[in-house]
Formats: sequence, structure tokens, C-alpha cells
Amino acid sequence: MQLSINWKHECKRVLFGVLAAVIMAANIKTFVNAGDLYPGGFNGITLLIQTIFERFFQIGIPFSVISLTLNAIPAIVSFRMIGAKFTTMSCIVIILISVLTDLIPAQPITYDPLLISIFGGLINGFSISLCLIGNTSSGGTDFIAIYFSEKKGIDVWNYILIGNAVVLFLAGILFGWDKALFIFHYLSVYLHPGGSDPSPEI
Repeated sequence: MQLSINWKHECKRVLFGVLAAVIMAANIKTFVNAGDLYPGGFNGITLLIQTIFERFFQIGIPFSVISLTLNAIPAIVSFRMIGAKFTTMSCIVIILISVLTDLIPAQPITYDPLLISIFGGLINGFSISLCLIGNTSSGGTDFIAIYFSEKKGIDVWNYILIGNAVVLFLAGILFGWDKALFIFHYLSVYLHPGGSDPSPEI
């Protein structure tokens, strides 16, 4: 049986996914790192783990090692249960974000906490939007949300929001409440078009 491929759609998926990955990684190395902030999802968890090892154990772990490890199981489940094309492109986005975050040199633009939160959140939200427009994702909690929504008919967004709040709470306890500014997360998640629960064309 011959599979038909919509090359226009697939090229759009790749273009938007790669562009989103580059923007997200650059944003981490400029606004996010400058303010020691923690975005939502697996990127925030990755940065929190990375910072804990650096501050308390003086061990530097590459962003890519933590990110790819965290995303491994959700990606496998997504590949089997959601769809091969969607998951493959999402994995490419995850790998690009992870590797580029390690490779791109830190270039802080400003150290003002409010400006960092506003612009960092908007840019992060824009990169998430590009993924959704291109019918892919940045992985992590997106895999979880799509799986439960598409296969189980369950909206787990509130649970993911609670998980993000826990990450911010831990960051606040460990490194100071100014490092867990919720405004970054609000702008990143709530102001991007398409909502938090993409419905992939697999």
C-alpha cells in the first residue's frame, strides 16, 4: 500500500519546527538564563535540575542530556499512540532545542527582571505558536496532553499547570522567589494562539 505524502504540509512542519527550536534555544540563552528563570514544561524542569547540580554539587550537566532523558519515555509513548510523523518531527524539535541550548553562547540582553519576564515569555510563547502552526510540538508536556486528549478524552491541562506551579515553587524555595516569576509562564502559555492542547494531524 503506497502512502501519500503531502509535501507542502511536511515542508511547513519542518520549517516551522526548526525555526521554533532556534528561537526557543536562543531565548533560553538570552532572557531565561539572564534572569535565572524557569519556563513551564520539561524545559523548566531541565533548567531546574541543571541549576541544582551546578549550585549544590558543582557538577555541570549539559542541557541536552537532561532534556533528552526527560523526553525519552513521553516520546516513545507518543510514537506508538499518537503518530509517527508528528512524534518524529517533535523529537527533531526537542533535539534541536537541546543541542542549540548547549551550543549557543550566553548573550544576556538585559538583567531587568520585569523586562526579562515579559520579553522572554512573549518570545517563548511565539516559538510554541510556531510549533502548533506547523502541526508539531516542543515535546514534554505536549505529548502528555495530546495523548490523554486524543486517546482518553481527558483534559489534563489543569494537572500540567499544577506541575508547572510545583517547579516554580521549588525554584522559589531553592533560589529565591524573584527567580520564579509567574509572569514569564503566563505570557508564554496563555498568550500564544492555538491554546495549550494541540490536536495533531498525524
